[in-house]
Amino acid sequence: MQNVAEAIAYIHSRPKGGQKESLARMRALLAALGNPQNNLPSAIHITGTNGKGSVATMTSNILRTAGYRTGLFMSPFITDFRERIQIDNALIPEQDLLTVTQQVATALVSLDAALAPDVPTEFEVLTAIMFTYFAQQDLTALVIEVGIGGLWDSTNVMPHAKVAVITSVGLDHQALLGPTLTDIAVQKAGIIHDDMAVVVGDLPDEAMAVMAQHALSPLIRGQRGGYVQGLPGSYQVQNTATAVAAVEAFDAHITPDQMQQGLAESQFAARFERIKPNVIIDGAHNVDGLTKLFEALQQLTPKPATITLIIGSLTDKNVTLAFDDILSDPRFDIILVPFVGPNGRHSLDISTAAKQHRVQTATDWQTAYQTCPAELIVFTGSLYFVSEVRGQICNK
Repeated sequence: MQNVAEAIAYIHSRPKGGQKESLARMRALLAALGNPQNNLPSAIHITGTNGKGSVATMTSNILRTAGYRTGLFMSPFITDFRERIQIDNALIPEQDLLTVTQQVATALVSLDAALAPDVPTEFEVLTAIMFTYFAQQDLTALVIEVGIGGLWDSTNVMPHAKVAVITSVGLDHQALLGPTLTDIAVQKAGIIHDDMAVVVGDLPDEAMAVMAQHALSPLIRGQRGGYVQGLPGSYQVQNTATAVAAVEAFDAHITPDQMQQGLAESQFAARFERIKPNVIIDGAHNVDGLTKLFEALQQLTPKPATITLIIGSLTDKNVTLAFDDILSDPRFDIILVPFVGPNGRHSLDISTAAKQHRVQTATDWQTAYQTCPAELIVFTGSLYFVSEVRGQICNK
């Protein structure tokens, strides 16, 4: 590989999943790289069905304003792949991403041969790139977002994780994490180790019970109302409280002024982001997220007379479970549009969903947008979908 585009293509070329749930591939790759995770500073490790990206963004900004040199790892990206690896909320430079990817790719040549056919996956390789890069950068704090779940997630190998954060637990990724809230909570509780402080968001009772069983000390819950929220949307009130609690658990000496400054400087694309006066985009990709988005839209002032949600969702999500509540408000309409996700993941069957609910369909989001008469248009669903929308509308 000779440039950053080729480096990113190499990462994407890796297998999307492993043949078994295990950290063995990840640990073997890190060992081949000299175990960079052992040379990292203390970390805040964040998982959750929804909200983990927002909490990670606010947490890292607070640590930065408090004087920490902070590494941030997030997924997915919205406008630039390099969003996934940041230092002090600045994207990894292209040359650094290329250099470290080359280093990891070199280690994978012999490792792939030794482990075949169950070789390190795309996310495991990206995680190894992140750990390797951060170990070279003289950091003083980390904020690491889980990819999926927690127990078998490739980020779950940090010996210096200090705070575990579980932002929310809802029904999503059931094929990987299990069919019930308790099953999913067990997977997310997998990031809790040793004497880590455990910070939780607004969790259902069965999930809270799981976290209490795994934690060695009382669970910490953020107190709402102490600070002006860091990101727009009423659902960010809880995320703000969770981020503040996570930082307090990490360093009790961070001042209220530093907290508020970090929150004020937080920005996060595609989270209740108004990209035009009459257009909002939000990555509400499952029923819990869509319900929170609906509540936030109902609380807008002044109230729009009509609101249309244009939804591009993947088939393995459960967004339709929120439709009846949304449509109970006569100001709201829903238009479903087809969307093909990464790796050919299929769109929600919009014709079947339209027959089951009082919703419209369109051949594509551009048509829905151009013909929509609503006072406020909201694009939502898959983060990959709203990323595409954002790129096209904002670049016109």
